[in-house]
Amino acid sequence: MKTLFTIIVFSFYTFCSKSQTSEELSISFIKKLERQKFDSCYAMFDTSMTSKFSVDMLEQMWGSIPRYMGEYKSYSSITIEKKDSLEIVFVRCDFEKTKMDLQLVYHNPPQKIIGMFFTPPKNKTAYVAPEYAQPSSYYETKIALKTSTMSLPGALCVPNTVKNPPVVVLLAGSGPNDKDETIGPNKPLKDLAVGLASNGIATYRYDKRTLTYGKDLKQIDLNTEVIDDAINAVNMLKKNPMFKESKIYVLGHSLGAMCAPLVAKKCKAVDGIILLAGNSRSLEDVILDQYIYLYGIDSLDAEEKKEILEYKRKMNNVKDVKFLKTAKAEDLPLNIESTYWQSLNNYNQVQVAKKLKQPILFIQGERDYQVTMKDFDIWKQSLSSQTKNQFISYPALNHLLIKGEGKSMPLEYDIQGHVDEQVIKDLLNWIKSK
Repeated sequence: MKTLFTIIVFSFYTFCSKSQTSEELSISFIKKLERQKFDSCYAMFDTSMTSKFSVDMLEQMWGSIPRYMGEYKSYSSITIEKKDSLEIVFVRCDFEKTKMDLQLVYHNPPQKIIGMFFTPPKNKTAYVAPEYAQPSSYYETKIALKTSTMSLPGALCVPNTVKNPPVVVLLAGSGPNDKDETIGPNKPLKDLAVGLASNGIATYRYDKRTLTYGKDLKQIDLNTEVIDDAINAVNMLKKNPMFKESKIYVLGHSLGAMCAPLVAKKCKAVDGIILLAGNSRSLEDVILDQYIYLYGIDSLDAEEKKEILEYKRKMNNVKDVKFLKTAKAEDLPLNIESTYWQSLNNYNQVQVAKKLKQPILFIQGERDYQVTMKDFDIWKQSLSSQTKNQFISYPALNHLLIKGEGKSMPLEYDIQGHVDEQVIKDLLNWIKSK
């Protein structure tokens, strides 16, 4: 689960002259945004998408960003990428506390903006493996996760000299994550992959379909975002001759952890699950705590109290099952469609986990403000009576299982680090004990 400003996604279209380039259109848009000309910005959006969003929502989004990143200063650079029939423009926005990229997506040739996101700047620095990685002990190969209609880029990390090694399927958190779960300069799933493979345990990870096929997905729920592909991955590994006699585990982080019990319930080939920072409470309740925590860092002002009240209104809409069936996205948290919230309402991860025969390992950073010790304690109270389960928390670790000091903050994710080595050791001990 990413921080609030990275998981709130807006998809729009724009109206512009055909003669303008994607760079010119993007400069025009950011300058309108700088002057808070929200009506003018909104006039650039295509009617097929404006029915889902409003000028007020755009204004609210822009107005809430300084609470996380400080006041907007200026844009400093523009870069363009081409992918298939799309042009993606990254407008680097400088704020008092950090930098963010305003990502604008166009068809080629550019006429209309078909996507708008605020994302952390791509890290230009090559991945540096953690000290606990032993590159001579494993190899990594590309293996796509395929269905009848999709192919998701994946990576299989295998220890060199172990026959039928245990294999762990790694599930990323919410949002369109890549196989490494890249967040700023950090790649927690890659850390886990190389750390485990260095010590005799294979791993498989893959890009989420919301990243690879996001613009083509008509409907998103827990099955289409996480569950179906996780089960496909387990079944694919089970058919691989290298793992004919291997035990297969599913390790989920954040939303991936929340979904892991359902994967194990639906897929009997799963021999055990590992929940890293998995929420035991409903997602809307967890997000409310995030709001209160982030706003409460400097004490709540009148505007922040108003925003929290508005969020609570939307949260209550999710809990109203009858209303939720026909609710519009703008009346729900994060402007996410009703079908997604309905799938969450229909899933109680604690109750599903209670009925599992497979062993479960729960891991939690005590400095995590996104999924907190409140969630960990609920897991513990509900499942600790089952001796097959184990619970470990770490005082110094944040949501990414990276060590830090003091209160965890969103800007902490912009600092390069690695999943703590003790987490790797505890994972190894647990898996090998099975």
